[in-house]
Amino acid sequence: MYLLMLFISDFACPNTGEVALPGGKVDEGDADDAATALREAKEEIGLDPFLVTVVTSLEHFLSKHLLVVVPIVGILSNIEAFKPVLNIHEVDAIFDVPLEMFLKDENRRSEERERMGQVFTIQYFDYVTENHKYVIWGLTARILIHAASIVYQRPPDFVERRLQFNLPKY
Repeated sequence: MYLLMLFISDFACPNTGEVALPGGKVDEGDADDAATALREAKEEIGLDPFLVTVVTSLEHFLSKHLLVVVPIVGILSNIEAFKPVLNIHEVDAIFDVPLEMFLKDENRRSEERERMGQVFTIQYFDYVTENHKYVIWGLTARILIHAASIVYQRPPDFVERRLQFNLPKY
């Protein structure tokens, strides 16, 4: 069984060369946040929505571009049935990472920054496969740290300082 993270935002902004979760902009025909996330995952990586059992959505995040991002969590119970088909205009590669990695201090570095009078930490996680080294950082790392904390019912082994915003409830 695989835990699957997808997201939606109110605006799609491609970040070439960056690691991101499948997701993107809400379309007029989408029934809800989960439908948007599943549609986007189908378009980007060929994930058949019928293979996913949506479990929940997590708290909303605010991107550095001030876009509201809604993480959607699902279960992919049959990984062998998933046959990736990458949209080469949006995705260079697909890989999976152990979720618990985002609670550990190893393979992690951080950077302190200040914005609007608040100090916050940007987390960077290095993940190496046989062929490539990936750096998972920023919003993607924040979402995965939060999801891992919920799944494993514990905080990370490191200090995480986030910007505090009052996001609207949807």
